[in-house]
Amino acid sequence: MELEPEGIVPPDDDAKGGGDGVTQQIEALLDEDRCEEALRLIGEAVAAGKGNPLDLAFLAGDAYMAMGQARRAEAKFREVLAQDPDCASSRCWLAMSLFLQWRFDEAEVAVQAALEVPEPIADVHAVHGALLERRGEFDAAEASFERAATVAPDKYWLPERMTRQEFDREVRRAARKLPRQFRQALDRVPVVVQDVPEPSLAEGDEGDEVAPDILGLFVGVPLPETSDYELPQLRPNTIYLFQRNLERAAHDREDLIEQIRITLWHELAHYLGFEEEDMEDLGLE
Repeated sequence: MELEPEGIVPPDDDAKGGGDGVTQQIEALLDEDRCEEALRLIGEAVAAGKGNPLDLAFLAGDAYMAMGQARRAEAKFREVLAQDPDCASSRCWLAMSLFLQWRFDEAEVAVQAALEVPEPIADVHAVHGALLERRGEFDAAEASFERAATVAPDKYWLPERMTRQEFDREVRRAARKLPRQFRQALDRVPVVVQDVPEPSLAEGDEGDEVAPDILGLFVGVPLPETSDYELPQLRPNTIYLFQRNLERAAHDREDLIEQIRITLWHELAHYLGFEEEDMEDLGLE
């Protein structure tokens, strides 16, 4: 299972247009992560002819993005752009929704269009940086992240970077800090560090969609489900940590070290078969 990330860049509150009562109610629900309620209210507003249709479509895309439904979000942002092709926010989040679907070539076209609108939003530079990372153009990616941090310093920051040797050392330190009863379990599953997830990981073992901005991932069969009588696995049990995604998520070096620990422990817990709600009680969060 994957570790749910915070995401590269959540839609900006100030990108949501409209000031009518219905729109404000929906925005309030989204601010509280009550996305299903927000979508229900959007549907009711559309059916009743209330609110601005473009605002409602954008907010629906916002909700779908927050729920990890990038394909549905894409459709909503395209709906806005069909009537308002210069909507900077929809241009940006269309690119992001394509990125989250591993459709990187299309996302690159969309992000270039988002950069060319009269007043591009700061978020587009962060999305562009993530796409450049996928291509291994790390210097250009860093320049994009710097532009995002310059335009919106209250929202973006320069990623905290480590060499691979430093990163691996922090992984080993995190392993040594595991609660004693779980340390030996880590000896049975290798930990692989990648800059970003490889395309082969785009779909999890159970058909789950894996986002390209995830922080960590366990691939394989959880320990309680293994049996001497099972057929051979298509892929061996492996814990993946994605260095550049983790670096981008962290505010500073101390935070990066903590995120490495949390992610490693979280993915080990998935290998051990624990559910999300069990992890804190077991000291694995």
